[in-house]
Amino acid sequence: MTEIIENSLQLVLLTVCAVMTGDYAFRTRNMDAGILTMFYGSYMLGDIYWLLYLVFYNHTPDIFYVPYLSWYAAYLFLILLLKRITPEAERKESCPVAWLMPVFTGGMCVYYMQFGDYLGNLISAALMGMMMFHAVRGLIYMRKHAEARCRRALYMVLMWFCTLEYLAWTASCIFVGETLANPYFWFDFLITPCAMLLLPAFRKAVETE
Repeated sequence: MTEIIENSLQLVLLTVCAVMTGDYAFRTRNMDAGILTMFYGSYMLGDIYWLLYLVFYNHTPDIFYVPYLSWYAAYLFLILLLKRITPEAERKESCPVAWLMPVFTGGMCVYYMQFGDYLGNLISAALMGMMMFHAVRGLIYMRKHAEARCRRALYMVLMWFCTLEYLAWTASCIFVGETLANPYFWFDFLITPCAMLLLPAFRKAVETE
């Protein structure tokens, strides 16, 4: 029941974000806002499948690749958004520290493989590694270039989003149970407001350029 309530709340709030972002994209004719809308929509589709399975079968999906494909698509939309709003000078900036992010996600991938699902863990590691690489490179780049600070909030929210995803995944490997004593539910719940903050952070990034 705890997971059903938490997933229902996440679905409702992300639906609100999708509508607001879609409306902003329509009014401003901003393609990047449209991509962010697709992120929310893809994440919602995964939530819908997961929630319906919980409601009808009272346990997590046996064929988990169905919702995960939607979440992978959501991550891809975020990566595409980052590539579009990042100026060429920032993309060409050498940043050795940012390469620690793919190393981290690769290490976590090896750990998660102990619990199975090799392909899914490889895909998650690659996508998360790219997102965190972009975010860290951007945060370091703006320390030397004041004009890039309009993207600070977006990069920070993305880092928190990825961090919370990893905390939730790790907690699900260590803890069992469907009560609030399981930290997985707290981390998964915090993903929702973090995802909601992407919209104001995105607007600040594109409207102050």
